[in-house]
Amino acid sequence: MVNRAFVNVGRWSALAFGLVYGFSHNASLQKQEDVKKQQLEYERQEKLIEKARLAYAAKQNATAKPVAATESVDVDSPDFDFDKFIAQLEAQEKK
Repeated sequence: MVNRAFVNVGRWSALAFGLVYGFSHNASLQKQEDVKKQQLEYERQEKLIEKARLAYAAKQNATAKPVAATESVDVDSPDFDFDKFIAQLEAQEKK
């Protein structure tokens, strides 16, 4: 039969191993949850920025004068707006 001291050492060792494993596993799960929360917050901020950018673009398009023709666009002009130029090209492609 096995000595009682060996049984007690085995039991205490298993308890200590379980505690260490539980602590390390909990820490890894917590870290994963924190990363997930950060990613979700980042995505939420991206959506808000995109929504604000679209609202600003819509406001600017309502007050801005359109470029007459793509052939007569002067890209060296200080008033040249590349975003409006691309938007105009996309609008022409949709027609």
